[in-house]
Amino acid sequence: MFGYVRINKMDLTFREYDYYKGYYCGLCKYLKENHGEISRLSLNYDITFLIVILTAIYKVKSTITEERCIANPLKKKMRIVNEITEYAASMNILLSYYKLEDNLYDDNGIKDKLAYGIYKGKLKKAYDKYPEKAEYIRQQLSNLRELENEQSKSIDRVSNTFGNLMGEIFVFKKDEYEQNLRNIGFNLGKYIYILDAYEDLEEDYEKGRYNPFIDYIDKKQELKNKVDRLISMSLGIVARNIESLNLEFNKSIIDNIIYSGVYLRYKNILEKGCENNVQ
Repeated sequence: MFGYVRINKMDLTFREYDYYKGYYCGLCKYLKENHGEISRLSLNYDITFLIVILTAIYKVKSTITEERCIANPLKKKMRIVNEITEYAASMNILLSYYKLEDNLYDDNGIKDKLAYGIYKGKLKKAYDKYPEKAEYIRQQLSNLRELENEQSKSIDRVSNTFGNLMGEIFVFKKDEYEQNLRNIGFNLGKYIYILDAYEDLEEDYEKGRYNPFIDYIDKKQELKNKVDRLISMSLGIVARNIESLNLEFNKSIIDNIIYSGVYLRYKNILEKGCENNVQ
């Protein structure tokens, strides 16, 4: 379900791209060093955006190093780590664990069983530090599962539930930034859920799985217009809340993600989905 909040690399300078990748690599290595090698498999760009925006807001001190990576051992890459990295890593672990738990409830697949068993040993550290957030994430995924079991056709109800989850994750502290960050996370969560449901519609239909858009399986243009409208509204709210923060640090990276990367990502999926949906 994740991976929809991305940059548009072509519109970033080399320096901006290096910094963005530095946050990504910092999270990747932090997960490995503090939660084990397996935790890096759940690494995603959505959580990297969380680091970028929280670092911009709180202006925390970062440690910047250059290190080689197994993915590219010949060239050193920038690695940026700060206290936000630790928070994001914990949220990544909690999300991964409870999503695997949810997957087992639905499919009980062997791969999910193996991953769940491994992640269960990694959960305690993140849970002990953020127990309230852990329980909130668990509860929202449980609520989402109930709606899916009911075969809910209300895209607002299901996407709002996932939005609530993401809104809580984006709130780093209870302070003057809380409501803006909750609004940003909530609406990004809605965007992620809606676009994921749209992209998976054909596969879900063929496999008999739940999808809130199942009634639109033969109405591809109508669904495309509906999804475009819903996502445009959510991303508009995200943009307004980001602008109201008056950010300076990381501003060009954040603008690239919201106004270019995310936009291109969802427009490309809309066009592809419209072409591939069952007629």
